[in-house]
Amino acid sequence: MPQAVRIALALLVLAGCEGNLDSVMWDCQLEVQKGNAGKSADAAEERSHAIEACMRGRGYRLDAGEPSCRQGAVKSICYRKM
Repeated sequence: MPQAVRIALALLVLAGCEGNLDSVMWDCQLEVQKGNAGKSADAAEERSHAIEACMRGRGYRLDAGEPSCRQGAVKSICYRKM
């Protein structure tokens, strides 16, 4: 495959992932899980708050208008771009 085609494909993939809310959520969950590894299940509330902080740091806010979403939500559907 020519190098120009490979570069174009790579750019398309990167452009598509930048605005993908699920991808951002997965990144935050993975980042928080690395720091939370080995902790008890009681640390779930701490983990959810850390995910919310990560999402906020990446330009997303919790959508309190969504009935199933609350403080510390860990579902991508609960977040909106600021």
